Amino acid sequence: MLNIIFYFFILFPVHTATLSDEQQGITKIASSVEQCQQQLKKSQIQTYAKHYVLPKQLHLLSWNIYKAQNQGLYEDLNELNQQADIVFLQEAIETEKLKNLKPFWRFSKGYKNGDMQSGVMTLSRWPATVHCTLTDIEPWLRSPKATNIVQYALPNQQQLLSINLHGINFTLGTDDFNHQLQNTAAIMKNHTGPIIFAGDLNAWSDDRQALIIKTLSNLGLSEAIYLDDKRTKTFGLALDQVWARDVTIDTTQVKEVTSSDHNPILATLTIN
Repeated sequence: MLNIIFYFFILFPVHTATLSDEQQGITKIASSVEQCQQQLKKSQIQTYAKHYVLPKQLHLLSWNIYKAQNQGLYEDLNELNQQADIVFLQEAIETEKLKNLKPFWRFSKGYKNGDMQSGVMTLSRWPATVHCTLTDIEPWLRSPKATNIVQYALPNQQQLLSINLHGINFTLGTDDFNHQLQNTAAIMKNHTGPIIFAGDLNAWSDDRQALIIKTLSNLGLSEAIYLDDKRTKTFGLALDQVWARDVTIDTTQVKEVTSSDHNPILATLTIN
């Protein structure tokens, strides 16, 4: 929804067969910071079978797919999916085409228009140990914005925390945006292992970007470096970002596409 930013003030004057979470053994999806913290804590003392455990190196795809409205989206997505082990999608829609990209998927509901349910979706080659959904509300549009928190098992009883976020967009200040960010920070603060934090952060102002840098840096996360930065930008600032802690971001690649209003990010990660 990149183009909406420029028209918003005109339109709105200030006024495998894939498995669901239940099939994967996740009996209850946490829907608050407190519930999520409890489930993550319980998971950290459990032992998981080998098919849950991630390898040391993996490939991440993060992309806002603009509700799969543009021509060529699925062709581009299928190609990129072949290069990725974990996929973060924003403005995803709950369709079989998307669910079938990977053996395991987790969906957090956001905006709904008629029968079309959009949100954020995290897909992977491995089952999750925990799935949490945090929901915030766009203060002007009054539509939900979802954050998808998924935890994976690592060797030696460690766990990888992954956060797939679609940032609140239409606000005059940063209070609502910061509230969404601080909810995820509360989850990360209590996590002792590696973290991947990525998505369409809607970081289109200096104040927003400053909040992201301060919050994530204070938690020990570092942002990916782009040698050829073709990420989608608004007011000169990149909307889509990848951050990590205790994970080395070895390489990044941004592909220019016409099938969405955002360009996808591919990153090669090594878990420390």
